[in-house]
Amino acid sequence: MNAPRMIMAAVAATLLSTAALAAPPSAAQVAVPQSEARHHDKMKALFDSPDEFMMFRLELHQATHGMERAQKKAYRKAEMQKIRAMNPADRGAYLQGLQAKWNALPAAKRERIAQRIESHGARHHARHGGQGYDQPEQGQDYQDDQMGQPR
Repeated sequence: MNAPRMIMAAVAATLLSTAALAAPPSAAQVAVPQSEARHHDKMKALFDSPDEFMMFRLELHQATHGMERAQKKAYRKAEMQKIRAMNPADRGAYLQGLQAKWNALPAAKRERIAQRIESHGARHHARHGGQGYDQPEQGQDYQDDQMGQPR
């Protein structure tokens, strides 16, 4: 009975020593997902086109204008939950409505909105290096619906 215990102890010691000698994975081998990118991608996945997503963001901005940060966050969360809860037919109708509103905007305004959203994303990425996002940079804010007239 002593021999099997000795063999098991030797096997366990061998396994533990090889695990201790194993090199940890390099940074390239470890993928740490960035929460902001995942959140943004999840939001984008709810829309069929970038135009619908931009119109959604524009409507959110207009609806939350003047609200406190906590109120804005709660409103955005409620809107996202509403969209997720829609059945496919309702969501399709909602998205078509967003696309129709986007198409109804003058071409110059659509272009300005797209540029502002893109430049906002670039500023965000430069400030945070793609990391999580809590607060906008001091002095940086979205424009009102006239796009070009600061608040």
